[in-house]
This record gives sequence, structure tokens and C-alpha cells, in this order.
Amino acid sequence: MYHPTLMKGNEQIVIDNEKQREWIKVFSALASDARLQIVMMLAGGSVECQEILGRLDLSQPAISYHLGKLERAGILIKEKNGSRNCYRLDNRINGLIEMISKEDTK
Repeated sequence: MYHPTLMKGNEQIVIDNEKQREWIKVFSALASDARLQIVMMLAGGSVECQEILGRLDLSQPAISYHLGKLERAGILIKEKNGSRNCYRLDNRINGLIEMISKEDTK
């Protein structure tokens, strides 16, 4: 079976099937305008669900769907703040967000 590899300096890192499935879930979850907007909104820190609802032109059920998909992909972490739900990015995703938001220097 084929296992893709990454080069990190002079070190070759093999990506196993489990890691491949994890990355497929992440990239699939990001393959939506609404979900990508949510992720970029959270790049600045934790945000309450109500604020996300107020900033996107989507219904509450649609926002819940997208937040759930991002949470299941391991991109978001839900935290309770009293009776309100807050969301923040999982620390592992920060490098990916930096890459996405980096200005093109071409």
C-alpha cells in the first residue's frame, strides 16, 4: 500500500493510513465557504456561538451543522461559558491557518 511522505529538513516522514484519514477529514471540513469563514473568524481566538450567528448570513441550524462538522474533524473545540457555547481552534490547526492566511508574495 502507498504511504505518502513528507520531507522535514533532511528527515523523511511517512504518513500512515490513520494520519491520511485525519487529514482528509480536516480538508473535507474546510472545503466549504461557511466553514472556512468560521475557521478564519476563530483564528483571532475564542468566539461565542451567538457572535458567529450574528456575523454569518446563515440560519442557526446551518451554523450548528457547520460547527459540528468542524468539531468532528478536530478543527474546533467547544467550551461552555456559563450557558453559552464558545468555540476555539484546536492548537494543531494553527500552522494550517497561518499557511492559508499568508499573503501571496509572487
